[in-house]
Amino acid sequence: MAIDLQHFRLLLLELRTAIQAELGEEGTADSSIVPDNAIGRLTRMEAIQAQSISNAGRGRNEKRLVAIERALKAIEDGTYGSCVKCGNDIPQGRLEIRPESRLCVPCAARA
Repeated sequence: MAIDLQHFRLLLLELRTAIQAELGEEGTADSSIVPDNAIGRLTRMEAIQAQSISNAGRGRNEKRLVAIERALKAIEDGTYGSCVKCGNDIPQGRLEIRPESRLCVPCAARA
């Protein structure tokens, strides 16, 4: 499979920048939902829940950043677009949606 590595490099760099910006914004938003500042039991529970959701999203973004860095390294190494499990090509459509994908569709379904 011949994929346009420059296209995917740019896509990954744009995605990395967007996620880093989002993580930066989350850092400022987290301080506004400190449960100790909430008034009343329901408001406190809502603040704790909002903080938990925010932390989960932050964790997903941090993991995705690691995967993006790994994909950028794979482009440099010449292994980008190959499944790390079976070695088959990862469909270009999958890479367009999740450019940091390391698994082909069948291997991802088994994971």
